[in-house]
Amino acid sequence: MLRKSFDSRPVTFGISKYALPRDGKRKILAFRIRGLIAAVAGLLLLVVGLATTRSGLDASVFAALIGAATLTAGMLCVFARSLPAGNATSRTIVPPALPEDARVEDLKDAQWRLSDSAVRYRELLEAQRDFIIRYSPDGRVAFANSAFLEAFDLFRDEVLGAPYRPRALRTEQAINSSGPGRRIVELLPMRKGKRWIAWDETEVATPEGKIEIQRVGRDVTVEREIEEKLREARNRAETANRQKSRFLAAMSHEIRTPMNGIIGMISLLRDTKLNAEQRNYARVADDSARALMGLLDSILDFSKIEAGKLELASHVFSLRDCIAQMMQLMAPEAAAKNLSFTSTISESLPEWVQGDKMRLRQIILNLLSNAIKFTDTGGVAVRMDLAEDKGTDPDVVRVVIEVSDSGIGFSPDAACRLFEEFEQEENASQRSQGGTGLGLAISKRLAQAMSGEIVASPAGPHKGAVFTAVLELRGAREPASVAPTLEYAGGSDSRTGDVSRHRAAAPRFSVLVAEDNQISALLASKIIERAGGEAFAVGDGRSAITAMWETLERKRPAFDLILMDVLMPEIDGLTATKSIKALFAERGDPSLPCPPIIALTANAFAEDRERCRAAGMDDYLAKPFDARDLHALLMRWTAHSARATPPAA
Repeated sequence: MLRKSFDSRPVTFGISKYALPRDGKRKILAFRIRGLIAAVAGLLLLVVGLATTRSGLDASVFAALIGAATLTAGMLCVFARSLPAGNATSRTIVPPALPEDARVEDLKDAQWRLSDSAVRYRELLEAQRDFIIRYSPDGRVAFANSAFLEAFDLFRDEVLGAPYRPRALRTEQAINSSGPGRRIVELLPMRKGKRWIAWDETEVATPEGKIEIQRVGRDVTVEREIEEKLREARNRAETANRQKSRFLAAMSHEIRTPMNGIIGMISLLRDTKLNAEQRNYARVADDSARALMGLLDSILDFSKIEAGKLELASHVFSLRDCIAQMMQLMAPEAAAKNLSFTSTISESLPEWVQGDKMRLRQIILNLLSNAIKFTDTGGVAVRMDLAEDKGTDPDVVRVVIEVSDSGIGFSPDAACRLFEEFEQEENASQRSQGGTGLGLAISKRLAQAMSGEIVASPAGPHKGAVFTAVLELRGAREPASVAPTLEYAGGSDSRTGDVSRHRAAAPRFSVLVAEDNQISALLASKIIERAGGEAFAVGDGRSAITAMWETLERKRPAFDLILMDVLMPEIDGLTATKSIKALFAERGDPSLPCPPIIALTANAFAEDRERCRAAGMDDYLAKPFDARDLHALLMRWTAHSARATPPAA
């Protein structure tokens, strides 16, 4: 056809210039230029032919005819697609003799454009640095880009049409949340060695309408190595924390056991007749032992906070009583330095709140102790009020505790270091006061755990300081009754009185002491005897179970109370408690109820109290304890006891 002689692509007459794409317009313009050239050539042949016809040459006549035909064809090409100016209507000029051929040409033109798009897309895939491979529905390779072939050291001819798939040494499948399809991570042997490749697998449609599986892979070996190192580091850190916790728990138990003997025996010693010099020596020994225990408790608290194992309790308590108790406890130290010691509690504060009373006491105690320690003249004042920012939750009580003193103060630059571990202000190092600097650091961490904060404001060197704690508690109603809970029953001062004064008022009672440490057993027995009771000591859990079985068999008098150590040889205290509870439950004799079982242990962690509760124990007393700690517990659990003394069988 004439049109194909000018262009390798068929061009259809009658397509409006307004409907053609830009490439089509350029081709029509080229077609018209060629037609114009043909018309000029035909015109020249016509002129030459007409000129030479007069000479009678037959060839000239033929040339003239050819020229006229060429001119006509050229002009037809030039003007075939022209439209009047401003006319946007599509006018189709199709040779009447070739309508079917024109439609075939249109179809071929569309196929050519589609094929061209597919080629361009394949060229785009070929240029990618990611590994791209496509599989037909039957699992054969339909396409693989150069990056894939190079990475796996393959030739294109050997994989195309073959069911090739890299052999994975390890496969992990994950959900791809960024789009459809799935993500697969594989460890593959490649030209550069073993590499981790993350594949994104999706279904794609071919130009022919078929479905292929496309896998786009990316080398994630470096990322995996970083993740693995981070995982190993985290595992090592967690293992180290667990080992540290076990070590601290073991050391705590080992230190608390002999400290129990020291503090307990000093307490008993101070209740005897001593002269002034002896009493002073006993007081110094007692203060030193308690300072050592305070340091141990601080280290344990800090280790639990650092390991993220600090759990806050939630009990209803009186907020005003809490601050009053702390003021009463610290009053002797303030009086010893002739300091004024005052407290102001706002009327807007609620009486009853819910939270961790022990941790709140610890924060207040640390702030008061710190203020008294670094104040020689003047005084210490405590103020409690509601925070101005009450928050959005009406049940939350935001409490402000402000402790101000007239002591040595600190510089503004030192304010940020006061709450760091093992840090003290420079002025403190020049004084006789000791300490590790853990008290304020622990208080700040506790305040943050209670959704609050502690800040320090200097009034200037040697002008005092103000420590302000903001804590969140929850409002509560006054409890109808106070049920006994597994809390640490200690904490009272050994300087508040004499145990012996309670002997006359205490009823006669009997206590089974299950304790493998002879000094602790002796201390407990002496305190029981001074309180007016009788003590029967055994050295392990098996002996405690035997003693209670003999009670049920009427072979020995009943006990009103059991003091049970937790860590003992053969059978520990927790197992012994469960067995004793089971014995009494099985016997079911209402005349012989199971006596209260009190945990008496050097394990002082919160989880230890929970284990004691789960085993069926009724109360908890942590070592070391002094005479007043145990005496108060004895009075609480035996005040209304009716000791049964059945006859021996």
